[in-house]
Amino acid sequence: MTPTTAPTASAFPEAVKEALFRTFQADLTPKAQISAEKVAGFYEIILGSDVFYVSEDGHHLFIGEVRDTLTGENLTDNTRNGLRKTAMATAKEAEMVVFAPEGDVKHTINIFTDVDCPYCAKLHDEVPKLNAGGVKVRYLAYPRAGKGSKTYNTMESVWCADNTQQAMTDAKARKPVPEKKCDNPLEAHLALGQQVGVTGTPAMVLESGELVPGYVPAERLLGYLEQKPMADNAEIAK
Repeated sequence: MTPTTAPTASAFPEAVKEALFRTFQADLTPKAQISAEKVAGFYEIILGSDVFYVSEDGHHLFIGEVRDTLTGENLTDNTRNGLRKTAMATAKEAEMVVFAPEGDVKHTINIFTDVDCPYCAKLHDEVPKLNAGGVKVRYLAYPRAGKGSKTYNTMESVWCADNTQQAMTDAKARKPVPEKKCDNPLEAHLALGQQVGVTGTPAMVLESGELVPGYVPAERLLGYLEQKPMADNAEIAK
């Protein structure tokens, strides 16, 4: 089920509005989304990238994961995945550094990366294996040190290079990349990464909207992508 989108304040029951105001000392209803379809007796509230639950009478609020004990489905993750999927749809592939397979594309993964991150370099070494398995890799910039840092400047040069793929490979191999300036999406990528919950690199967002943090060997990632249905994020990160 999907949450009610762009609700008006009147869409929130009075008890829920009062509970939110008591908790946060502000009227959050103009910015929030609400759904009563997932958890009996509770409303699911979405505020930005945060998901929490308020009881129908407004007496209880909790932040955490809700699972369906009959199916094992993580209902909270489903909501978060949907939010990420929607957010990622705003990113333009033309503004990414893309490594595509020669044949058919079976899966597409988005990777928030930092050229000075050792595990990002390790994952990049396995991109040919991912491509051979039919996986398109789309890189978004996530220089952890932020704008103005050496890493940020290097990544700007990567994104502005005539051959962005080679520049990415060189940067991750600690080879020099000629300095170059241009209009680039680095700030937008950083903001998007923060929006979808990236806290470190590498961080992968799959087609389903699932966020997979950290390095995952290519063989394990390929196997995971072929699973039907997919396992919880934690399974792949082990």
